[in-house]
Amino acid sequence: MGDSYDVSDTLPIDEVAAGTNLMIGGPPLTGKRDLARSLVEAGCRRGEGALVITMREDADRLLDKSPPLADAVAEGRAGVVDCVTRERGEEVRDTRWVRYASSPGDVTDIGIRSAGLFQALDEGGVGRVRSGFVSIPTMLMYTEPRRLFRFLHVYTGRIQSADQLGFALIELGDREAFDRFAPLFDGMVQTRTNEDGERQLRVVGVTSSPTEWVPY
Repeated sequence: MGDSYDVSDTLPIDEVAAGTNLMIGGPPLTGKRDLARSLVEAGCRRGEGALVITMREDADRLLDKSPPLADAVAEGRAGVVDCVTRERGEEVRDTRWVRYASSPGDVTDIGIRSAGLFQALDEGGVGRVRSGFVSIPTMLMYTEPRRLFRFLHVYTGRIQSADQLGFALIELGDREAFDRFAPLFDGMVQTRTNEDGERQLRVVGVTSSPTEWVPY
């Protein structure tokens, strides 16, 4: 199964140990979601699996925008939990690889549907899976911190025990949320925009000291 994931095409480090959960944190509009998507897509291109929880755009739109993820879904090595479509009031039915939760705040529903996909990927023999796009700020708009903590505790624990690689998004300006949820994660990819408007990132907590800031 391999004991690490190659992240060298996206991050300034070569690999991350299997079973690692990373926060992607930074101010608004610094590309956190794009970065999470590129990390998941890089795995899809390598033939790895993916489990994506989408809270900003529906599954159809996400898969249109992401050919690597769409290919992985078509090949039965990736699944999507869509938290958008049902909340808009649309009638949809779960398929094997796309499951629909009622809203970004229904942590019980999201938990059940993501667990179903974890199991389907496992039964399909998809050992190496990158999980991403859980947005802590979005979920906090819908649900209380205590319930979200319980959900994330189970979610990150499952990623750890299955030797997967997980990414969740957080706004670093919200100190209270950061202090509350950071203990569930092993490290962080920090994002920022410099004076020239260039997006930069660095990795904190994975290597013995933070990496340099690099453009992305």
